[in-house]
Amino acid sequence: MIRHFFNNHNFQKWLFLFGGIAFTLSLFKNVFLSHYPGTSYYLVETLAFLFFLAAFYISDKNNQFVHLQLKKYKNKLEDERIKSEQKIRELENLIAEYARKDDEEKRFVSYQDKIIQKLVTDSRVQSDKHHFLFLLIEFFQGMAAIWYKKEEPDNQFNVEASFGLPEDFEPKPFVEGDGLNGQAVTDKKPLMVKDVPADYVSVETALGKSKNYFLYLLPILKEGECVGLIEIMTFKDCDAERHWPAIMEQLIKKNIL
Repeated sequence: MIRHFFNNHNFQKWLFLFGGIAFTLSLFKNVFLSHYPGTSYYLVETLAFLFFLAAFYISDKNNQFVHLQLKKYKNKLEDERIKSEQKIRELENLIAEYARKDDEEKRFVSYQDKIIQKLVTDSRVQSDKHHFLFLLIEFFQGMAAIWYKKEEPDNQFNVEASFGLPEDFEPKPFVEGDGLNGQAVTDKKPLMVKDVPADYVSVETALGKSKNYFLYLLPILKEGECVGLIEIMTFKDCDAERHWPAIMEQLIKKNIL
């Protein structure tokens, strides 16, 4: 109610009313009662003083109300400024993230083109499967690779070629759905395995044999059917599963796979 009172500027009406009454009483006292001071004189004097106090009180309350409103408005503006700055920072971070992803995508495409160009132009790739695997793991920064090919009529995936495997390891054929290789064939999607099974092959390192590596299983698809699988072992997460679909498509067009 008080807020409504001051907000609608009703205080001005009451301020002038109380001030006018106080002035009228003071004038009446000085004109008509100054020669005969008595009870009436002091009563009018008191009333005039009270109305002056009332006018002063209303004026002071109005000043407090205006000050409070200004403070609230200032706080609101400050909150809006903070929110605006926060939104600006969020937009800047979003733009930076988009720029980073765009740069990453450009580097990804450039690297992918480099791999494809090297693989499809090397004259030895079509005739030497061992050399093909060597180039493939060179670009994927791997240590070893196995190429499995699907054979009819038993639909078994047999070893077509290998590179970098230990001499005492002999890769075994598999069928669809059998182990990790069979899962990749069934899903028809590249698969990265971070936790290599304990019974899997150990690769040679400068410090000896190790199973702490990334295993990439890359199915070869022709007309929607999986006809082969390339298995790559590397110590680095090289995003082979991202590169592989485009690389595979080009290699199939060139009759390399």
